[in-house]
Amino acid sequence: MSIKLVAIDLDGTLLNDSGKILPKSIQSLQAIKKLGVKVVLTTGRPLVSVKPFLDELGLDNPDDQYVITFNGSIIENTKGKVIKRKVFDFQTFVDFELWAERHQLYNQLETQKSLYTTSNFIPIDAAHESWKNKLPMKITTLHNLIDSPKKPEMLKIMTVADKAKLDQIQKNLPEVFTEKLSPIRSEPVYLDFAAPNVDKGWALKELTEYLHLLPSEVMAFGNADNDIPMVKFAGVGVAMEKSTPNLLKAANFITGSNNHSGITDAIEKFILKN
Repeated sequence: MSIKLVAIDLDGTLLNDSGKILPKSIQSLQAIKKLGVKVVLTTGRPLVSVKPFLDELGLDNPDDQYVITFNGSIIENTKGKVIKRKVFDFQTFVDFELWAERHQLYNQLETQKSLYTTSNFIPIDAAHESWKNKLPMKITTLHNLIDSPKKPEMLKIMTVADKAKLDQIQKNLPEVFTEKLSPIRSEPVYLDFAAPNVDKGWALKELTEYLHLLPSEVMAFGNADNDIPMVKFAGVGVAMEKSTPNLLKAANFITGSNNHSGITDAIEKFILKN
């Protein structure tokens, strides 16, 4: 059965190590778009940060082109019309913040328009996330957030720490949080949390059902552990050359580097040459 939808992660997958889309990748994705294949950027970023890449690919603003953001918490068209959104509750965020404070962990809450932190000491990796995602950072207190009549949208918590510390945190999360949040490892120094049972695989399944497609008609590209659910869901799950060991095991095809022709090679093999 032919591929009708390609889901593709951004950082480390579609984007090279300089944060750019290679000209070859643009040509390949535009070629399959002309064939009627949906190209769905699937990322932990918010829509505002994805817009420039959608524009480069000629995908921005049509009613019938789609994007998955916040690691699957929001499925929307590229105009920003939400098809499905899943959030966690505010009290869970409060409880997690208090727990993280006891463990001297830096957290930030990401919404579609802003990034909130209750810390006055911002790690450089957290500042980079704010810059990369085009989300202004708002330093506040937990009490101010609790007292605010209008609560931020509970889309994504990001915990930032060195890899060894996050490895331990991820292994030893209290059950109360694993029941109310979905931990998602997007980078060695980032541990994200979304609503229960939300990940890129869940969102991709929801979108394919919305579009009346089968998993066998889906191809998914990724490079990190947060891409594993969608790579497993897709009929053709593709790992980039330097993916995490867990993703390399999950994929049924390994392509080249994000810095060379990895995207183009896989698209030519499974779509353009068929």
